[in-house]
Amino acid sequence: MRRLYIVVAMAVGLYLDSVFFAKVNISGIRPDVLMAMAASLGVLLGMKSGAIIGLCTGLIADILFSPRIGLSAMGYMFAGWIGGIFYQKYYADNIIIPALVALAGAIFKECVMAVVSALSGARFSFFAVLGTYIIPCALLSAAVCMLFHAIMRRALASQLKVERTYEHDSHAQGGVK
Repeated sequence: MRRLYIVVAMAVGLYLDSVFFAKVNISGIRPDVLMAMAASLGVLLGMKSGAIIGLCTGLIADILFSPRIGLSAMGYMFAGWIGGIFYQKYYADNIIIPALVALAGAIFKECVMAVVSALSGARFSFFAVLGTYIIPCALLSAAVCMLFHAIMRRALASQLKVERTYEHDSHAQGGVK
């Protein structure tokens, strides 16, 4: 059931990122839904799962929509991995943690994209782009991440409880994970 929720979340994230927010945005500023998803699932499922989900979703998005294959995937993988640092921590249930991870991940990804664009010959003022596009997009991504995290935490609640109970029992009996 958990895999089904994750696949549906990936499909919805791809749709929102590529179709919905491409048409519905504020002066070209739109959230990075896939970044929000990778950060949230990293916090909920751990470093390995978050990084794999971020990488797979990013590669799909890059193959479908980007001339630079792997660049976005790297950012999403980074966000899923960093989100996983907070996996099973007492403060990980707070929606602020994944939102901050999504914020940092979106800034990182967009800055890397800007540097690659500049190296490819594009001419622009980095600080103007940072203030007018990168930071507003990152803030919207963090807001979307809060909503996504609340939805996915509820959807995965029963699976996460079973997993945590198993790990707790395993450690109490001296077993390894």
